[in-house]
Amino acid sequence: MTTKSRVPLNAILLSSSQFIRAAIGFIFFLFLARRLGPGNYGKYVFAFSLAEIFSILGDIGLHEYSIREIARRPELLRQRLAGILVLKTLLSSTSAIIMLAILPLMGKDRSTSLAVVAFALAQIGYSWFYTATIAFAARQDMHIQASLWLMEKVLFAAAGMAVIIAGRGFVAVALSNTFVQFFGGVVAVGIAWRKYGPFARRLDRGQWGGYLKAALPFGLIVAFYLVYFRIDSVMISFFRGDDEVGQYGAAYNLVSALMFLPAGLVAALFPRLAGAFSSPEDNLDGPFQRAARWLLALSLPMAVGIWLLAEPLIVALLKDTYLPAATAFAVLGWTLPVWFITFLQGNLLTIIERQKAVAVVGLANMILNIGMNLVIIPRFGFTGAAVTTLITEIIGLTQMFWLLRRNISLAETAIMALKLAALTAVMGLLVWLLRDRMNVFVVIALAALVYAPAVVAFGIIPWQEIREILSRKSAPSGPPQIRPNEGL
Repeated sequence: MTTKSRVPLNAILLSSSQFIRAAIGFIFFLFLARRLGPGNYGKYVFAFSLAEIFSILGDIGLHEYSIREIARRPELLRQRLAGILVLKTLLSSTSAIIMLAILPLMGKDRSTSLAVVAFALAQIGYSWFYTATIAFAARQDMHIQASLWLMEKVLFAAAGMAVIIAGRGFVAVALSNTFVQFFGGVVAVGIAWRKYGPFARRLDRGQWGGYLKAALPFGLIVAFYLVYFRIDSVMISFFRGDDEVGQYGAAYNLVSALMFLPAGLVAALFPRLAGAFSSPEDNLDGPFQRAARWLLALSLPMAVGIWLLAEPLIVALLKDTYLPAATAFAVLGWTLPVWFITFLQGNLLTIIERQKAVAVVGLANMILNIGMNLVIIPRFGFTGAAVTTLITEIIGLTQMFWLLRRNISLAETAIMALKLAALTAVMGLLVWLLRDRMNVFVVIALAALVYAPAVVAFGIIPWQEIREILSRKSAPSGPPQIRPNEGL
């Protein structure tokens, strides 16, 4: 008896959903940045970044830990989900209270403070939404998760655009996000309750300490990386002012909008691999090489394209007021290949229960990044922050490869990367020759038309592999068997 493997379908569903979600978010970001201008957009980015840093306290790793454990033992879903929901509500409420308590010490103006309050309260609603996605991910019902993610993004963008068109400012946008997060949280929990319930009504409060202790390594990973990714905007705000935060936020968001690609693939892959691997000695070369091939094939041409077309892209997307962000945008473009691979590496290390090592890497990167930014931001501003981000990412990538040296073939990865680099260089030459002669989007389209068939023709992404993913071939029932070059 056979059953269709959900991993290819889940990868397609999540990537498609996240593509649409990212497209909506990207359009909303462009709308918001253009309408607010660098100064007010910088205040919005500061408030959001601060709330993101404090959101660490609202989860402490429970999300990733719970997905892994329930994927391995599905019977835990009904036993634990109610307790996790209550625990995450308490944690996110505590996080909001702490943030509001220290807000007066920051010396920010009234509008920025109100935006911080709105984002702080939104974390509570988001914790409900995030709790429900534990069930969907662990049961691999990614169509539900994808639909809910999409609903949340559509509502947020629609509400935000409506208040801006109505003449309100960034505070109203932050408040509309609070409403959307609470609404989305209630809907997501209701669906999970109806589909997977009834859940245990007796909350296992006596085991909460054990949950938090087991989840802490996951939480530290998230904490270190969230601080690392968001602290630069907060530091720029204090050292250089809101206008530079707006410029940096524009460059950063143009690049980070593309992170839906590895997120969708890894989100679909994680539950299946979590059920198949558990030992630090497991051979992960098959799923790693297959996923890395796709991620590098996508990210390397993006990096080269951003480097060569930074200024015309900034002008076309954000107007001349954001032209100072072009250099930072060009530098941050090179973080894409590094981000894509380290995102995959970190999740694989978590699957084989080496999350403590990932946490150590995250801590080292966070300390290094903050230290460099303390020196560089006061003197070189947001462009210097972009450079420190790239340097830190490259160091983190090297550390991750060292941790996985017994689980994957570094030589095979290097050979694949060199092949892709050669094809990307040819594409880059074409872009360089055409960039001053044609519209920037026409240049991008022509480059893609040359690059994509070449990747398939040279066997880097075999056509058979594309057909297998699209056809969603069946796989044996029972525990998933990951063989070399499998994993999607």
